[in-house]
Amino acid sequence: MTEQLPFSDGNFRQSMETLKQIMRKILRLFIALAVILITTAAIFMLWQTLNEFRPKPVEEIKIVGEAAAVADTLSFVTYNIGYCGLGAGMDFFYEGGTMVRPGKEEYDRHLGQCIQRLNSFKGNDFIFLQEVDTLAKRSWYSNQLRLITTNLTSYSAAFALNYKSWVPMPLLQPMGLVRAGLLTLSKQVPVSAERHAFSTGYSWPMRLFMLKRCFVETRYKTAHGRDLIIINTHNSAFSDAAGIREKELAQLKEAMEAEYKKGNYVIVGGDWNQNPATFDSTLLLGIYAGKTIRPSIPDSFLPDGWSYAYDPLHSTNRDVNIPYREKITRSTLIDFFIVSPNVEVIRVNTLPTAFEESDHQPVSMLVYLKQN
Repeated sequence: MTEQLPFSDGNFRQSMETLKQIMRKILRLFIALAVILITTAAIFMLWQTLNEFRPKPVEEIKIVGEAAAVADTLSFVTYNIGYCGLGAGMDFFYEGGTMVRPGKEEYDRHLGQCIQRLNSFKGNDFIFLQEVDTLAKRSWYSNQLRLITTNLTSYSAAFALNYKSWVPMPLLQPMGLVRAGLLTLSKQVPVSAERHAFSTGYSWPMRLFMLKRCFVETRYKTAHGRDLIIINTHNSAFSDAAGIREKELAQLKEAMEAEYKKGNYVIVGGDWNQNPATFDSTLLLGIYAGKTIRPSIPDSFLPDGWSYAYDPLHSTNRDVNIPYREKITRSTLIDFFIVSPNVEVIRVNTLPTAFEESDHQPVSMLVYLKQN
């Protein structure tokens, strides 16, 4: 009688058949998971597209109160508060870092520092703010707009949304819900306030998750029969947006020149995400590891007689690929003002904060509206 081997042909064929069945089940499982993932992604993209933020080219911003004439000497501050989530200890995943948002305790501390900073600006006639969150995971769903306007009750407020999305990146810790915008605060009530959408931007599907850039234009009476036009801008960021920034500049230039040709005063300020044409990083103080953004705003951008207003000694924005370290973290100057020929700049200063509560530092300016 022949002893049957444990791995006879019959057993081998049976084992192979069992293995094939297992592999077929695994393959079906992978296919099912792939279908679920693709379907989920398709539904998510469809939902994002149907609910995409689609602002009109020009939208009126409601203003409460009666308009009054502004003085001839006026003070300004522009400050990108970085949603109080990009303090000195933060880096950011979009720009080479790893973090998405600060811890709750750290965020609360920076929010308090930001409010204190804004309190110190109360003597100014105008305050331009960028990256003000109204409801966002990155800022622990706090309504910064309400907190700021409640704290600065002596100012008229004009707010324009420029970020309304649900950001799925990074996949394991998505940035999630974002609602944010620009805020112009003024001691005097403006005659009008408008949100002007920049007519360019990213294509689908990238535009679903990016800011819908805009500028806020507010109009004020003066004692000279002319209007004062104030523009708060936040232009496109990131190295792949150079072409977009060029078109935004062209739109801003057209708006600036049109108002000045009417005889009006024009002042533009904010976060340009570009260096002014005249910026020289070698003039920055030794506490900064300065850098230049290429391309800068071209020499041809400013019409004759117009001028930049900035403090050449201080950076206004730092890189967020690493936490801030003096003399090591690269920084540059992208927050500044532009004034029309009938506006005289008396002084302009960057207010050093060591980037404590934001990746930007505020810039202040004092101007005089010429009568002739």
